[in-house]
Amino acid sequence: MFVARMLVIPFCAGLFFGTSTAQVRDRSDCVVKTNSAWGQACEPCQFYTADMKRDHSGTFSIELQNTCNDLLEVKVAMQEQGGTWRIFPTRVLAGNESLNAFACKGTGKYMYWARRVNDTELVIPTDQQIISENRGR
Repeated sequence: MFVARMLVIPFCAGLFFGTSTAQVRDRSDCVVKTNSAWGQACEPCQFYTADMKRDHSGTFSIELQNTCNDLLEVKVAMQEQGGTWRIFPTRVLAGNESLNAFACKGTGKYMYWARRVNDTELVIPTDQQIISENRGR
């Protein structure tokens, strides 16, 4: 499984924002994966077997938690089969608050970005930047 926190965050920050990893002030260290699962029921995922039963076997879901006391803005992207990315809107998480993300036909790969609320010096990438920089990865 590909975990983006350590590999992608510093690399992408330098790519998108022109900063070295030593200067990155993201708060990805505050965000931890507390759960992941394959095959859980997911209402937005509308796939059916030949006998018309709901099929969630390809659904991959994660739960991320803010372990710090800071209010954080967190953005998540989940990879679908075929290399596309399901990108979730940026969410504000208080300390100990969690968010869930999913891919209907997932690969198990995901990325996330985190910063303190109102930190205008660290820019979270746009959906288009995520798609173009990670096409086919």
